[in-house]
Amino acid sequence: NPPSLMFRLFFLLPCLLLLWHTATAQRTPAQDSPPEPVYRVKPLPELAASAVGLGATIYAFQVINDKDRVTVADYDRADVPGFDRWAFPRSFERAGEAAGASDLGFYAGIGLPFALFVDPGARQEYFKVITMYFEAQAANGLLYAASPLGPLFIDRARPNVYYPEQFEDGTTDGGDLNGFFSGHVSTTATGTFFTAKVLSDFHPEWSGGTRALVYGLASLPPAYVSIQRVRALKHFPSDTMVGFAVGAALGILTPELHKRWQRRHRSSISVSGGLSDGAGALGLSMTF
Repeated sequence: NPPSLMFRLFFLLPCLLLLWHTATAQRTPAQDSPPEPVYRVKPLPELAASAVGLGATIYAFQVINDKDRVTVADYDRADVPGFDRWAFPRSFERAGEAAGASDLGFYAGIGLPFALFVDPGARQEYFKVITMYFEAQAANGLLYAASPLGPLFIDRARPNVYYPEQFEDGTTDGGDLNGFFSGHVSTTATGTFFTAKVLSDFHPEWSGGTRALVYGLASLPPAYVSIQRVRALKHFPSDTMVGFAVGAALGILTPELHKRWQRRHRSSISVSGGLSDGAGALGLSMTF
C-alpha cells in the first residue's frame, strides 16, 4: 500500500520549514566588496575522491548482498537484547507499507541539500556546497558498506528473520544479515543535517534559538525514517540510532572541516597612513 497522505505531510513539513528559514532569513547589509568565502574546497580532486568512494561502496554492496543464505530456524528472539526485543510487532503484515513510507523520507533527505540553491548566500558557493555534499554521502556509504562498523564485518539479522512463518523454505537471502547499522537512516540524516549546518554557516546572524530550531527540524526526517524502518522489520531500534548518529556527524563535520580549512587559509592586506607634525607614515598589515 502506498504511504498515506498523513505520512507524506509528516516528512515534507520539516523540509518545507527548512526552506522557509532559508528564504526568510535576515540578510546582512550589502557591502562594496564581495563577501569572504565560507568554505575552502578543491572541487576536482574532492569530486574525484568522492567518485572513488562511490565505486568502492558499490563494490562493497555487491559483497554484503551476496552473503550465503541463512536458515531462519537458527535465530531465536530470546537472543535479541532486551532494549531491541520490545520492538517486535505482533505480526509482519504491515511491514511492506512501512518500508514504502521509509523510502519516502529517505529520498527526501537525499534531495534536500540541492534545495540550498534557494538561499542567496549558499547560491554563491553552490558548487562548493554540492561538492561537499557528495563527499559527505560518499563517506557515509563507505562507513556503512565497507568499514568495520557496517555489515561487511558485522552479521546482524534483520527483525524479519525472526518471523519464520513468512519463509516457505525456511531460509532467507544473505542480505537479511545486513541489519547493522541502518543505511537508510544514516543517509537521510547526512542530507538533512548537512542542510542545517550549511544554512547555519551562511547565516551567522541567526540566534541560538533559530539554530536550535533548524537542527531540530533536521532531525525529524531521519527520526521518521527510523520509526518506519523498525516498523518495516528492516532494523532494530539500536541499528537506527547508530545510523542517525553516523549520518548527523557526517552531515555536520564535512562542512565544518571545510569551514575551518578556509579560516586557516584566510588572507588579507590592509594599508593605513597618517600625517603628524609634517611627517607622514605608512603602515602595511598582512594576515594569512
